[in-house]
Order: sequence, then structure tokens, then C-alpha cells
Amino acid sequence: MLKHFVAPTVLLAALTFSPVARAQGGQPAQQGAGNNQQGAASAAGENQNIHIDGWDRPAVSLEATGKKPGPAPVHDLSGVWEPVPRYRDGVFASGPKDMPSDAKHEAVMPYTPLGKQTMASHKAGFGVNIAPISQINDPFDNCDPIGFPRIELFNLRGLQIVQTKDQVLLLYQNTRTWRNIWTDGRPLPKLDELSEPRWFGYSVGKWVDDTTLVVETNGLNDTTWIDNTGRPHSDELVVEETFHRADDLTFELTIKITDPKMYTQPWYPLKNFRMGMNSPSFDIREMICAVSEQANFNTLLHDVVPTSPAK
Repeated sequence: MLKHFVAPTVLLAALTFSPVARAQGGQPAQQGAGNNQQGAASAAGENQNIHIDGWDRPAVSLEATGKKPGPAPVHDLSGVWEPVPRYRDGVFASGPKDMPSDAKHEAVMPYTPLGKQTMASHKAGFGVNIAPISQINDPFDNCDPIGFPRIELFNLRGLQIVQTKDQVLLLYQNTRTWRNIWTDGRPLPKLDELSEPRWFGYSVGKWVDDTTLVVETNGLNDTTWIDNTGRPHSDELVVEETFHRADDLTFELTIKITDPKMYTQPWYPLKNFRMGMNSPSFDIREMICAVSEQANFNTLLHDVVPTSPAK
């Protein structure tokens, strides 16, 4: 078992996005309220489904310019990326694209008895366990770090990837955070060798061919949720990401979840999810959970009973 010794994280923020408001990212959510303060130009852009960057400039994806994709570069994921064909395709408020939290998909989720019990104890703002604001026990509702893999299975928007000789760095718009993936040949650490869990785990990657990077992550803090609907995980969770560079303008992301304590077999929340290259001048916007604004939002909507989000 990993020791739960995690250093406090201080988030300095001008923006906030609650489990209700943040799921829609600037558009009315369950209760028709939202507190994403993106500025007048940004709000107008969101309403028109136009992605506005941090300098209030509209995004210009290279695919949208009519540029024809060329061959994928070798061992290279660097660039500024967002979901295609629409940047909001990465908003998985009701569960990730290939395994949303509805009656159909919950019926085939491979929960162990402990996994099913733990899932039932999670009260979320969306999905089968949807609850009034006053009953939600989502750790992200208190501005705890969103954690991994939820950073990719909830609100995957702008993503900048930077590579060095020994690492691949992922810089996320969601919560303005980053991950480092070691590609220097080190093995994935054993759990009994780690002194503490991490919100985003310990990640190692290997290029299995010229255009495919496979990443394994473990050592994850088990107080986080896998997705926005409360799917649980234990300290034995291992997440496998496959980044396949289809061409010079696109890569495809597949995620596999393995956790023998919570699930009887691996399952896939995302398969071949497309991310497209954006302009290199695109400035990724700030989406940060501010504790003070989050608390005020929860107080205002304390007794509101949620309804299913509009598509």
C-alpha cells in the first residue's frame, strides 16, 4: 500500500469551474448557471463554438486551413493540440466517449464487488450517480487536484506537448497543469518502492515503432476519480496510454484502465480519440479551480437538484 503523504498544493487562480459549471466550460450546465469568467470575447467565442485562445484570438487549426496532412514525423508528438473536428469534443461531462456513465454502459462495466460498492458511494454531478449539489462528494469539487487519468477523461481541450531527449512533457489547459513522461529507459517503479502516491502518478514511455508512443502510469493517489462520473480506482491502478501519430496533423489517443481491486478486467474509456495540430501561435487558455470561488458557487447552489446536461 502506498502511504498517503502528499504535499499540499497551492492553486493561485483568477478562474474557477465547478463540477457543474466546469463540465460545460463556459456554457450553461445542469442548472443553467456557470461561473467560468473567460472575458467578453472569450464568452462570445464559446457561445459560437469557436475556440478562443488565452489572448482572445480565435484558434486556427492547421487542418481547417486546408493544409493537406503529410507523413507523420518519427518519434515526435510535439506541438499544440486540441480535439478534432471540434475542440469541445473533448468535454466528457457524463463520462468518457467510449464508456459514458449511463444504464447501458454501467451494465457492462467490469466492477469487482469492491469496485461496485465504491462506485455507489461516489455522488457526482453527472452520470448514473447524479446527486444534488449538497450531496456531491467529488474531491475535485473542493479543488483537490483533478488527477490522472481524469485530466484526459473529463475536459480534454488544449494540450501542448514538448519533448526533450529524456522526457515528453504534457501541458494541459484543464487546471493549467502538466505531466512528465520519462523516455530514458527507466522501468515503471514498483509500488513498494514509492514513498508517496502522486496526483498524476509516475509515467514511463517507450516508442514501439516510429509513430507510436506507449505510456504506463502507476503510483496514483486513490482519492481521485477516474472520470467525472465517479468511476473509482485503487492504489493498484495502472493506466496505459497509446499515442499514435497518424500523420503530421493528427495523433490518436487510446487509454486502457487496469485495476484488479476495482475491475475484473481491463477496460477502455477512450479508443483512437483524434487530436489535431493547432497553430504554433495558439496560447492555451487558463482553466483553474479557485478554492474561494468554488466554495461560493457551491453555497449558492447548495439545494439545487441537478438535471441531465443538455447536449
